[in-house]
Amino acid sequence: MKPVFALLLLSLTFCSLTAQPGLTAEYFNGTNFNKKVATQIEPMIDLSWNDDPPVPGLNPHSCSIRWTGILNAPQTGTYTFSAKVDDGIRVWVGGILVIDNWKLNDDGRFSGKVIMREGTPYNLKVEYFNALIEGEVRLLWQLPEANRPIIVESKYFTQTIPPPTPKAPVVPEKTTPKVKPKTEVRKTQEPPPSKPENTAVVSKDTLERYIPKNVLFEQGKSVMLPQSEPGLDMLAGFLVRNPNLKLKVEGHTDIIGDMDMNKTLSEERAKVVAEYLATKGVAENRIEAKGYGSSRPLVRGNSKKGYAKNRRVAFIVYQ
Repeated sequence: MKPVFALLLLSLTFCSLTAQPGLTAEYFNGTNFNKKVATQIEPMIDLSWNDDPPVPGLNPHSCSIRWTGILNAPQTGTYTFSAKVDDGIRVWVGGILVIDNWKLNDDGRFSGKVIMREGTPYNLKVEYFNALIEGEVRLLWQLPEANRPIIVESKYFTQTIPPPTPKAPVVPEKTTPKVKPKTEVRKTQEPPPSKPENTAVVSKDTLERYIPKNVLFEQGKSVMLPQSEPGLDMLAGFLVRNPNLKLKVEGHTDIIGDMDMNKTLSEERAKVVAEYLATKGVAENRIEAKGYGSSRPLVRGNSKKGYAKNRRVAFIVYQ
C-alpha cells in the first residue's frame, strides 16, 4: 500500500469515528464513580442486567455510569424527559437539572420538563448508579405535541458542538481628515492621566453591561427558564475574554415556606446557573455557587413587592 493512500485511508477512518453519533459512556465500579473500567460510544441509554454486566470488568451490583454528549432538538417547544431506572439517576439538559432522583429505587419512573429550541445544540449529561442486585436505566423523551414518550435515539446525539461560522471582519470606513487653516493657533493639551491596567476589565460601567438583571426559574423549582440564557451567555463571554476574573453565584429566596427547603432551593438554583456558565466555556474552578435561602433579604418586611425582589440570583465578579 502506498504511503499517501495509507495516510488518506487513516484520515477517513479517523473522521468516521469522531463524527459518529451517540453519547460517550463512562463505566465505573462503585456507586459514586470510584474506579473507571471502560469508556465507549453508545447510540442510546437503554440497559438492563442481572448478573452479567453491560461491559467487562464492571461490578453488576455496585456500579455507576456517566453519559455525556450533545443533544439536538428537532423542534421548538416543551420536552418531557422520563427515565425508568433501578436505582438512581440525574439528568442535565443544557445545564438544567431536569431529573434528580439519586437514591435507591426498584423499577422507578421519573420525569421533568424543559424548553428547547430547534437547531440549538444542548449539552446532555446523565448520571446513574446501581447498588443492589439487578440494574436498569432507560432515557426517553416526549417531543412537543407528541402523545407518547419515545427513547432518545442516536440520530439526535453528536459528540461536539460544531464551531460557529466566522464573521467577516468589519473594515472601518476611511474618512478624509479635515485640514485646519494655517492661521489657526493650536492649543496644547495635556495627555490624559494613565489608568491602571485592569480598569477596563473591572470598572463598574463595564461589568454592568454583562451582569444579568434577572435569572428566572419555574416556581418552587431549580428549572431555569430559557429567557435567562441571553444574559448568562453575555456574562459567560465576558468571563471567557477575561480569564483572570472569578465569579461567585449567590442564590436567594423570600421568607415564604420552610427555611431549610428555601436554602436547599437557593443552592440548587445557584448550581444550575454555575453549570450553565461552565457549558459556555467558563472553567468550573473559576465559579463558586452558594445558596443563602432567605437569610440575606434585599427588602425587609412582609410585602409581595419585597418578596419578589428577595427571590434572586446575585453575581459577584472578582480577581
